[in-house]
Amino acid sequence: MKQWQDLKQRVLRVPIILRYGLALSAGIVILKTSEYQLFSFRYSHDLYSGILAVFFLVVGIVVAYMVFGTRSNNAIHSPELKEPLTASERRVLAGLIEGRSNQQLADQNNVSVNTIKSHLKNLYRKLQVRNRAEAVSLAKKGSLL
Repeated sequence: MKQWQDLKQRVLRVPIILRYGLALSAGIVILKTSEYQLFSFRYSHDLYSGILAVFFLVVGIVVAYMVFGTRSNNAIHSPELKEPLTASERRVLAGLIEGRSNQQLADQNNVSVNTIKSHLKNLYRKLQVRNRAEAVSLAKKGSLL
């Protein structure tokens, strides 16, 4: 498994235009070779068209996985923020990491529970997460504090 990850990292270091160019060149070589050797006189045009369609379907799936597959849950893995956190949001996030409840956070910051809920709502939006567990996970992984 580690070997595949190392190979993937090496491939991802190559500029994307070169990766696509090499992949398409290899595809053309394979198609032309198979066309001349296997399909020229032995099989019907419909079979050749079907195999060609399946080939491009597989190529499309692989390219889509390469482009979009690594971006799932990107917010959790990405520490970059579009908007900076305010001082209050940072204090609330620190309290979340410590495992405090909304009431404890309100008492600690001398504000109401509704204010804490507003801070949490803004914090989730800025971190692009859905809940407290994801926010804590992102904060720990990304060293946001």
